[in-house]
This record gives sequence, structure tokens and C-alpha cells, in this order.
Amino acid sequence: MKSATMSMSIVLFALLSLYVQPAAGFDGGPASMQLGEEKLVKNGAGNRTKMFLSLYDCGLYLNQKSTNAKAIIASENSMAVRLKITSKFVSQAKMVAALNDGFTASTGGNTKAISAEITKFKACFSDAIKMNDEFVLAWVSGSGVVVYKNNVQKGVINSLELKKALFGIWLGDNPIDRGLKTAMLGK
Repeated sequence: MKSATMSMSIVLFALLSLYVQPAAGFDGGPASMQLGEEKLVKNGAGNRTKMFLSLYDCGLYLNQKSTNAKAIIASENSMAVRLKITSKFVSQAKMVAALNDGFTASTGGNTKAISAEITKFKACFSDAIKMNDEFVLAWVSGSGVVVYKNNVQKGVINSLELKKALFGIWLGDNPIDRGLKTAMLGK
């Protein structure tokens, strides 16, 4: 009985291994990014995976490199997170659900103070999402959180608290993926 269960598990794992392909061409994004008048440098990059499935490439861009997550989250300097979707399983509904979970984790469940801003932010993700779509989630000093999809601006939300919660999704005490946090911090 144990042998049959074990054999079935091995076959299932082998089939999943054939079905789930690694992210093609993972590069973490360009070495730098122009954000308005500012040039940002790639601080670090990684790949978000879940259950052996590559979901997206993710890079953190700052005006100067840092390994201090708390300082990055608190900073009012311009910065950006670049996400490139690497899976056909990432949909608009799943992205919004992941953002809900991320904001809840980032704020320790205290999203009430920025709930209106979170709603405006999630509205920037109302279009269908497909593989190879690229999002830039930027904090532009003096303007606010700016969301771009495939180089098209989708919205601006002027809220430093939203920015802190947003970057906390990847860099906070309870990040969405600890390995990705380490990679984004360039460690």
C-alpha cells in the first residue's frame, strides 16, 4: 500500500515537472530605469514562485543601492518595483487577490486607514493580465504611487502610507516571499 502511494507520488511529481516550465529568460530587468527626471539603479531582483510555478520576475530600483529594508520602506525618495509576469496562471483576479493578501500582511492586518487608497490602487489592475505583461509600481517623490502596465500609466495615488504598505509586501517583516526579499535587497 505504501509502495503504491509512493509510486503514485513520484509519477505525479514527474508529470508536474514536465508541465511546469521555468521562467524563460529571467534577467531581473534592466540595470537601471528612468523614472521621470530620475535614474534609478537595480538594487536586486528575483523570481516569485509558488508550488514550483514561476509567477513573475521582480526587480527593486532605488536612487542608490541599499540592503536596509526598513529604510527603503520608510524612504520618501523615488523608487520602483518592476514585475514581469512569467506565468499564464497569473490572472487579473489572482493579482488583485494577491494584492489584498500582500497589503494585509504588510500592514499587520491594519489596512483600514488606507482602504480608500488600496481600492484606487487595485483599480489600476482592472484589465486582463497575460504572460509577459510588465508592471512598474513606482513611488515618485512629489507625485505619489504611480502604476504602469506595459509602459502605459494606469493611475496615481498620492499617499506615502500606501507606498510604505506597497513596498512592505516584498520588503516588510512578513514579506510575500522571504527568498525574493533577500534577492531584491541584493543579498
